[in-house]
Amino acid sequence: MTRTASTVFLAALLAVGAGAAGCDSSDSASGAASPSASASVSRQQLLALGQEWVQCLRDHGLTRMPDADLTPEGYLQFPPQGGYNWKTDLHNRPQVVEACKSIEDRYPPTAFRPKEQLSAEDLRKLAEYAKCIREHGVPDFPDPNARGEFDLTGTSLANGLPPRQMNVAQDACKHLWSGEVRISDNGGGKK
Repeated sequence: MTRTASTVFLAALLAVGAGAAGCDSSDSASGAASPSASASVSRQQLLALGQEWVQCLRDHGLTRMPDADLTPEGYLQFPPQGGYNWKTDLHNRPQVVEACKSIEDRYPPTAFRPKEQLSAEDLRKLAEYAKCIREHGVPDFPDPNARGEFDLTGTSLANGLPPRQMNVAQDACKHLWSGEVRISDNGGGKK
């Protein structure tokens, strides 16, 4: 993953759910062992770097940014707290992303959980999640594509998700999908 794609992906959503370009706050669905971030840096170093990034974001106006954490496998994550969608908030503040990019650029390649392939059951759950989001105040939220991404191209959401409505909808729908939510927009970039 390129740093640019990582930056853009971190800036959004999705998670709207849990993770971004590997900033996945969910546990591995497969349960299979995979290499951890600790292979290149210590867990403490990675956590310190993540928290340095968090502090930079807070210092530049993202005051509700959750603390950095590590998964049991040693991957960096930023679990959402209290329904706050930090990825959308960050996406709407490109100046904050740019201000903290030098810290993000120091992440080792193994800092985040690798993206996993979605099963047919995962895609079914994501479709239920999208329906729930629509029913709870975001009527233009699309169904997932075959890659499990929510493509906002051509919708009223292409220029950004409404944070307040998304927070309410996510709180109401989190029982349907607790994994990473990947969103793409009309620019083709991941958020």
